[in-house]
This record gives sequence, C-alpha cells and structure tokens, in this order.
Amino acid sequence: MLRHPRKISQEEEAESVFVSMTDMTVGFLFIMILLLAFFASQYDDTETVPRPVYNSALDERDAALAEVERLKQQLEDLQDRIAELERLNTRKDARIAELEKKLAELQDRLKAKDPIELYNAQSARTRRTIIEALARAVKKDIDEEQIAGLDVSTQGDALRFQGTGLFASGQGTLSGASLRIIRQLGQHLSRELPCYSIGPRSDIRLDCNPGLVLIETVQVEGHTDSDGSETTNLQLSSQRALSAFAQIAPDTNGTGTPSMLDFRNLLDQPVMAVAGYGEMRPIADNGTVRGKAANRRIDLRFIMYVPPGKDLIPNTVSDISRISAALQAREAEQ
Repeated sequence: MLRHPRKISQEEEAESVFVSMTDMTVGFLFIMILLLAFFASQYDDTETVPRPVYNSALDERDAALAEVERLKQQLEDLQDRIAELERLNTRKDARIAELEKKLAELQDRLKAKDPIELYNAQSARTRRTIIEALARAVKKDIDEEQIAGLDVSTQGDALRFQGTGLFASGQGTLSGASLRIIRQLGQHLSRELPCYSIGPRSDIRLDCNPGLVLIETVQVEGHTDSDGSETTNLQLSSQRALSAFAQIAPDTNGTGTPSMLDFRNLLDQPVMAVAGYGEMRPIADNGTVRGKAANRRIDLRFIMYVPPGKDLIPNTVSDISRISAALQAREAEQ
C-alpha cells in the first residue's frame, strides 16, 4: 500500500510531459500556418516568368558572357598589335633619321663635287628627256598613220629607226611611209633645237633649259646589213644618212641651204651632221632576215657640249655668247 501513490505520480508526470510537447507541437504548427499564410499573402504570380522565357534569358546571358570573352581576347590582340606597330614605328623613325643623315651627307658631297661633272650630268639627263620626247612624238605619228614594219626606240644617246618598213636590201633612199615619218621627225626636232643651240633660230630660255645645257651635234647616222662589200656598204649607209637628212632638214626656202643648218653649236658650226658606218656597227644577227632588217637603220645621235674648263660653264643666258667667243678664239689659235 505504501508504493501506490508513487506510481500515480509517475503517470501524472508522463502525462504532463506529453501534454507539454503536444502544446509545443500545436504552437509550432500554428506558427508555421501563420508564416505560410503571410508568404501566401505576399505571392504575386505576375512576378514570375515561364520556364522557356527563363531558359532563353539564361541562353542570352551565356551568349553575352561568351561575347564579352571574345571581345576581351580581341582587345588583347589589338593591344598586342598596337605594341607591335609602335615598335615598327620606332624602327621606321630610326630608319628615316638614318636616311636623312645619308641624304645630308650626299648633298654635302654634291656641293663639293666638280661643277663640270654636275653640268655634264645635267646634260645627260636633258638629252634623255629630249630623245624620249621625240620618240613619243614619232610613235604617235606611226600609230596615227598605221604604219607597219617601222620601229622607233631610244638607245642611250640616240633615237633609232629600224625595221622592214625603213629600207629594203640595197635601197639607199627613203620612200613612202618611212619618208613621211622622218620628215615629221624633222618638224619635231626643229621645235626642240632652239632652246639648246645658238644661231639665227636660237631661243635659249631658263624655262625650257634651266641647266643651260647645249647640243654639240645631232648626227644622222646610216647603217647597213652585211650583204655586199664593205666599200659598197659604206657608200650605201652614207646615202641612207643623206636621204634621212634631206627629210629632217629640207630646203624649204629653195635657197640650197636647209633651214635646220641655222641651229649652231658654240663653235658656230651647224648642229646637224651626217655619217655613214656601213656594216661596221650591227645591232642584230646578220644571219637572219629579221636581223638584217634591224641593221638597215638610221640612228639620230645627240652629242652634248662638254665644258673644257670651269670658266666655260654657262651660269646665265648671257654667259653663252661669251663662252662661244672664247671657244672660237681657242679653235682659231689651234
């Protein structure tokens, strides 16, 4: 009988604990219900997006990130290229400075160079300009008249006429189309010579002849192929040169003296001259028909004045008459 009250007390205690835990559970659930109710009240389905739109946004984000990476790489590449160009520019500036230094040295050397050499160099350049201008004019004449078999070229100090349309084998005179072309050459030449010669038709000016260079001789040279004897070919080449000269410098006034002889050099000699070389100066193989046609040719050779001393270099137009008188006096003394 003494243990019965103790048993009742333990049961009551267990029941009390159960009730307390039940109350706590109920309370927790109540709180959860309240929270769920709160969050439910805050839910707005307008702030959500469909899954496809969400996935599309993710794809766009990934593409944008990839584009950013690509642009970063491109930027790095451009920066590397800029650095390389800056290095090249630095080397270029150094090269320019080096070339400018060399140019200054050459200019200094040029200033110290022999004035006769400078004058002769200017003469050579001017001669080239004259010959090329004549070649262009004659080629235009040939094209306009549609002449076949006549070739014109520049060869150093000469203007060269050759081809099957110039001279037939054994023929010493020009005829037909070649005759007209050589006559037109004389007209072109008569427009060039006044600025580079003295005499009645001289017209030396700085605007057409800034270097004051002068022509010593314009030599009309005749040539042949190897057919026939050397003596015969010398005569034939001279005949060809005279035939060309007659068309270049015709006697237009009927005086017996071609007007082209009015162009004089500093020794007061006619600039125009004639020479025949026969077969002695071939430019092609005489063993072929084409080579022989090339050797039957006319060369118009330009020989420029070479000052025999520094005091005989013209610096002004008025110097030319003084130099001419001095050269003629020297010639007379010899």
